[in-house]
Amino acid sequence: MTFAPVQPVFRWWCLWLFLLGLTACTRTSAPEAYVVTGLPATRGEAQPPCLHAQLPGRQRVLLSPPAGGWSGAPQAVVVMNAFRGEVKIRHGARERCGVLQDARTLDSRFLSGMGTVLVPDKGNQRPIEVEFEPSPMPLWRPLVRLGEPASVQRQDTLRFALRVASVAVMLALVVSALLTFMSTRERAFLSYALGASLFALWMALLSGLWAYPRPWFALGELSLRLVGALPAVLSALTVRMLAYHAAPRALAGRVRRGADWLALCGLGLAAMIVLVPEHWLAVASLGSELGFYLLCLAMAGMALVTMWRGEPGGATALTCVAPFLGVGLMEVAMPERLASWKVEAMLLSGCWLALTASMALTLRLGSLRRQRDEMRVLAQTDALTGLPNRRAALEQLSAISVSARRSGQPAAVGFLDIDHFKDINDVHGHEVGDQVLRAFARILRSTFRGADYVARMGGEEFLVVLPGASPEQAKARIESLSPLLATIGHTLRLPELRVTLSAGVTGVEADDVEIGPLLQRADAAMYAAKRAGRERVVLSGQPQG
Repeated sequence: MTFAPVQPVFRWWCLWLFLLGLTACTRTSAPEAYVVTGLPATRGEAQPPCLHAQLPGRQRVLLSPPAGGWSGAPQAVVVMNAFRGEVKIRHGARERCGVLQDARTLDSRFLSGMGTVLVPDKGNQRPIEVEFEPSPMPLWRPLVRLGEPASVQRQDTLRFALRVASVAVMLALVVSALLTFMSTRERAFLSYALGASLFALWMALLSGLWAYPRPWFALGELSLRLVGALPAVLSALTVRMLAYHAAPRALAGRVRRGADWLALCGLGLAAMIVLVPEHWLAVASLGSELGFYLLCLAMAGMALVTMWRGEPGGATALTCVAPFLGVGLMEVAMPERLASWKVEAMLLSGCWLALTASMALTLRLGSLRRQRDEMRVLAQTDALTGLPNRRAALEQLSAISVSARRSGQPAAVGFLDIDHFKDINDVHGHEVGDQVLRAFARILRSTFRGADYVARMGGEEFLVVLPGASPEQAKARIESLSPLLATIGHTLRLPELRVTLSAGVTGVEADDVEIGPLLQRADAAMYAAKRAGRERVVLSGQPQG
């Protein structure tokens, strides 16, 4: 009967879904089962005019034809990694110009750089001319690619896909870190989100994606300086993170102080790259990149020391910097081969670093949560008996009391005290007293199960809370403990040892807003049992003869 109002709505939903499916099937079988969008083109692609006003000292590359002249086949030419200024590709009267910082000026057939397709006449001996501004960053050389259009376009598409995927992964990690921070309030994830955001910005600037479909910001020449400055900031953040995560314990203080100092140096270097005159930009950029490779090498050495000592964090740190070490090694051993794919290599290495750092942070958060849970359990557990302690018992009693008053269901509370426990300690010693307490706790755990709650309040006093039970039912349950308590002496091989209890029982009442009066009633009933001769259970308010 509870679901009767829902049934008509469910029927209407089923009818709607049936009609929708029937309509879809009908339309699919019709001849016009496709969609056409857009409008016919009325004009060709607007080609930006060349500026013809370039800085002095422009690079000019001549792509010579093969022996016997050009074959007459189309020739694709693409210029990549020209981080500033206009790129010009010319052959005879045909020329194409574009700026990598604005995708609207580029040939849409090429996504990773400024490119075009030329068709020199068969036998023509005139070379294809390519001009671009020289790179102010010595280790980031422009790349000119010549070849058959389909092959060049396929490689260009692969490059663009790698660049888009790298930036997309980084942005996804930023969003994930922010969501984790909002749910956990762990500041480490906020710091990670900031670092990953800067990494994503650098990736977008380095790959040219920030210019799609048009420049996100009017940065102008600042975009080039940010390409050189952001790695210094990222190096500082990365070194500090890895140093705090993976430093050997014996050197942790020194390593972290050094990491803080290097982080400040990195921020200063980044500011210098943004502000220094043009002729100092090459030196600052070179120092920033070489310094990053050296720091990665130092981090790898520190990680190996940490792993050798058997301490945590070393493997993660080594995994983070390994791709960058590979890029640095190729910069020394195979610079020409690296230059062809350096942008993609750095982007993928950055993604790898961000992913492993995110994994490390997540594992660290899990470890912290486990430690907090363990500390909470230890803080709320009695060390001798393993039962919840007084603090945990009061919290649980308060929750059960509120639930019972709201639901109107009964709940009973029993206050238990071992009789003559001081005499047990005096006669048999405190070690036997501890054994009695542990045996008493085991009996309570085996007798009260499910929703019942048992705790040690201190000394020889214990608390039993029985949700759903009346005081009379609780009294009977507690009285059933007597035969079990009689076995403790035999278990401890002390036949003369006799263990009994006195208990007071009360029920949760409608006006028990606080648990104080509830405990006072149970405690008063327990002392009434003591005064009545012990070894008995007394209900609160029960007259004593």
